Amino acid sequence: MRAAVIGAGFSGLMFATALAQAGVNVDLFEEHRRVGFPEHCTGLISRATEEMIGGPALKSELGVIESFVISGPRLSLRLRASQPIVKLNRVRLEELMLEGAEAEGVKFIDGVKTRPLPDGTVLPLGKSYDVVILAEGFNGTARRQLGIGFNGEVTYGVNAEAEDGGSPDFEAKFDETTSDGFFSWRVTLRSVSVVGTASRRPSVLAAKLREAMKAHNVEGDIVKTYGGPIITGPPSDKVRLGRVVVVGDAASMNKPLTGGGLYPSAAASRMAQRMIAKGISVADALEASVKSVNRGLRRSYHMSKLLHSRPEAVDLLVYAATSSGLAEEVSGKVDYDIHFSLFRESARSWRAYYGALRALVRSPANSLRLLASLITDII
Repeated sequence: MRAAVIGAGFSGLMFATALAQAGVNVDLFEEHRRVGFPEHCTGLISRATEEMIGGPALKSELGVIESFVISGPRLSLRLRASQPIVKLNRVRLEELMLEGAEAEGVKFIDGVKTRPLPDGTVLPLGKSYDVVILAEGFNGTARRQLGIGFNGEVTYGVNAEAEDGGSPDFEAKFDETTSDGFFSWRVTLRSVSVVGTASRRPSVLAAKLREAMKAHNVEGDIVKTYGGPIITGPPSDKVRLGRVVVVGDAASMNKPLTGGGLYPSAAASRMAQRMIAKGISVADALEASVKSVNRGLRRSYHMSKLLHSRPEAVDLLVYAATSSGLAEEVSGKVDYDIHFSLFRESARSWRAYYGALRALVRSPANSLRLLASLITDII
C-alpha cells in the first residue's frame, strides 16, 4: 500500500508515523522547509495522550501539572486531573516527530505544494496513491475544492510567555474582560508563565491579552508571543472523498472547549493503525477512526459553545458543583483531554442532581440552557 500525507504539521506527522508502523509506504509532503514553526499552540495534553504520541512527546516535555482551575466571572473551582497534565515544547515535538517518522521509513518531501484528486493522484507530481491523507489545516484550499472537512468558525488565539513563574498550575478563566467569546488561560511552570486569550476579532487581541495578564496576576517581562487559529468545531461529518481522507484541523478534529488538536489526531491515528493491523483497508480505517473520534468530540460541542458565549453559566456550574459537594467527589476522576468525562463522572453521583436543583433555583434560565446543551450533546 502506498499513502501520501499532505501537510507535516502535528496531524500529518502523527498519521504518517502510524501508517508507516502499520506497514504502509508513506510519502510526506510539506510546502515549507521547516516543521513545527511558527509556534502557535500552548501544548497541554494528558499523560495518556503523551504515551500515544510516544518518544518525541516524552523528549519534549517541559513540565507536569496535577490539577487545574476553572473560573467564571466571580467563582472558581479547582479539580485534580485523573492523570498528570503535560506541557510540551511544540516546536521541538514536531522536529522530533519528523525524525521518528523518517526512522520508520517515511519519505519526507519538503518545499512542494501539492493538490490531491479523489482518485488518489497527487498534483503536480502526477503520482498515484492508494490513499491520500489531507492534513493541510483548516484554511487549506484542497479540502475546499473537494468539499470535505472543516465547516466551522475560527477563533484567533495569542500566547505571551513571561518571566513570572511559580508552582506548576493551569487556570482557564471564562469572562468578557479577558477574552471575547472564549476564555483566557495561564500555564505556570518553574520560572515561566504563559498567558493566553482568544477572540474571533483579531483587532481586540492585544487589549484582551493585557487584561488577561492583569487578571492572572502575571507581571513579568514578556519573553515572546505566539499564536494562531483555534478550531472549536463542530467536528466534520464528511471526511472522505474517493481515496482522499481529511484529518486534523482540516477535519475540525479539535476539542470543542479548548480547541486542542493533539489528542484527537493522536487517538484517531492510533485507532487507524490498530484497524489496519486487523486487515481493514487503509482508507476505510482512516475514515472510520476520524469519524469515531469526531463523534466523541461532538459530545461536548454544544455545552462548550454555551460556556464560551455565556461566562455566567460557568459560575453557575461552579456554584452547583461546590455547594452540592460534587466537585470534591469528581476531583481526580476527570480526564483533561476527554472533556465529556466531567459530565459522565458527575452523572454517576446523586450530588449532581442535588447540584442541578440548587442551580435551577439560583438561575432557572441558565440552568435550562445548560440542560438543553447537555441533552443535545448526548443525543
